[in-house]
Amino acid sequence: MTGYAYLQVPVDADEGFPQTFRMAVGGGAYVVGLSVTVTDETLLAPGTPLALPLPGAFLVATVTRDGPGTPAVVFRRKVVRRLEYGAAELALVFTDISIDPRNLNASGAFGSRVTAGVATRWAL
Repeated sequence: MTGYAYLQVPVDADEGFPQTFRMAVGGGAYVVGLSVTVTDETLLAPGTPLALPLPGAFLVATVTRDGPGTPAVVFRRKVVRRLEYGAAELALVFTDISIDPRNLNASGAFGSRVTAGVATRWAL
């Protein structure tokens, strides 16, 4: 990874997935959307957290730059742990993605975790 100074992305996994939240980074405002897709229902066994990505299950992250002007999507893709992504003026990295199936379309403290970092690559 590069030498970016990452700040923690304010993900609250207990809110469930999909989820959307706003964050301010480096003078810009962004809307972050996180959703989980599971195409293999055998992965949804109770008590078995999903360490994403898996064959048949993944997390999709979308980042939209919010104003001034028309909002613009700067990032949308399936994410992989520990891979550094460039998203226009931002850098993103996801270090932990563990989703309890009970947090799919529902909130609750079931031990789901999404740990991600964001940094600026250049000024707006």
